[in-house]
Amino acid sequence: MDLLEAKSRIAEALVESIFRRARYQVEAYPAGRTPLRFGREDFSPDFSAAIPGEYGVSSHDILIEVKYRPSVEQFISVENQRGEKSVFFLARRQWPSLYFVLVTDRPEAGRSCFQALPFSRITPGEPFRTVNLDQLRELRIFKNNIEDHEELVRRIFGLLAGA
Repeated sequence: MDLLEAKSRIAEALVESIFRRARYQVEAYPAGRTPLRFGREDFSPDFSAAIPGEYGVSSHDILIEVKYRPSVEQFISVENQRGEKSVFFLARRQWPSLYFVLVTDRPEAGRSCFQALPFSRITPGEPFRTVNLDQLRELRIFKNNIEDHEELVRRIFGLLAGA
């Protein structure tokens, strides 16, 4: 396992932890479905998350895909250049309500280590833009939850960089 793969798995675990702390019930995305692969990477959902509603019925069920990227801005810029061939458009065809969460240990000033691109908000012809995960009101994830996990990102990835 290389360092990028290790950071990606850690990123998945941290995002899952954010959703669990926000009281979502989290389940792995069913194995055996045809994955959406580009090169070595799988862009299929990592897990589903649901907030239990009244009488145990799910009131809010979503799919989440998590990727670690050293530079979120660079990744988004490349995907914007790819236009209709972007991984976002291809994945959106299969999972129109997917939340694509990007994790970085080097966010730009004023940005979170946890940024998301909700596929339901993609407008054809407009550039892709991420938002900080805690700014997606429909997810009901509090800023202090994100801040606690950002501290973990910096500590864990800092240790990996020093290894």
